[in-house]
Amino acid sequence: MQTNFINQSFFRKFALTSILLPVLSLSHSMAYAVETPVNTDNATATLLSPSNEAKEHLMTKLGKLAFFSADFSQKILDSQGELLQQGSGTLAISKPNLVNWKNITPDETLIISDGNTLWFYDPFIEQASAYSLAKSIHNTPILLLTSDEPQLWQQYNVIQQNDVAASGLRFVVMPKDESSQIKKLTLTFSETDNNAVQLSEFSFQDATGQISQISLSKFNSKTEPAATLFSFSLPEGVRLEDKR
Repeated sequence: MQTNFINQSFFRKFALTSILLPVLSLSHSMAYAVETPVNTDNATATLLSPSNEAKEHLMTKLGKLAFFSADFSQKILDSQGELLQQGSGTLAISKPNLVNWKNITPDETLIISDGNTLWFYDPFIEQASAYSLAKSIHNTPILLLTSDEPQLWQQYNVIQQNDVAASGLRFVVMPKDESSQIKKLTLTFSETDNNAVQLSEFSFQDATGQISQISLSKFNSKTEPAATLFSFSLPEGVRLEDKR
């Protein structure tokens, strides 16, 4: 089974058995993916079928985001919607393929993509792990936020949802590969007065039905994140697990 990179940070404390849950898992049929609501509290979202138009619309919106930073709050829910864990942190993304994801609560962990390597640093256990970005990007849909590569997008289906109640727009991204661990990534955009692109939340759903919901605040797409956020140096005394 391939490593699920984003969840290594999310679930380090939560997965006491040290078995990391997948961020997402591909549904075995398109019908299941369409019928499963992203947010059961919102009954007004209109579900559409996967289409090239939806994919192009999403790519166009993300294409306008060369970089952004934000604070985030996170909730992990089980398949019945019961809250399992909460957390918070900061996120910075810059194209191409640069990510800084820092969990602050309940435990500090750090994910950095420097464009070539995905780094995971857990100060609690004094361990860092390194993975090849080229080998992982096709199985980590959140990295679609950092890439305009057409070949990467060809591996995913996209459904557009018109959220009438929230006056926003949702996109559900699902890998085409049925052997993938991934089920779906949902991106929600909110409207702004100046028609700027603002990502307000996103969520991951894994094969067990567990959902990780991330809500963004202090969204900033005007100030480019510092380049130092996207570099990682192994701290003294920290063990490196190199899987590149």
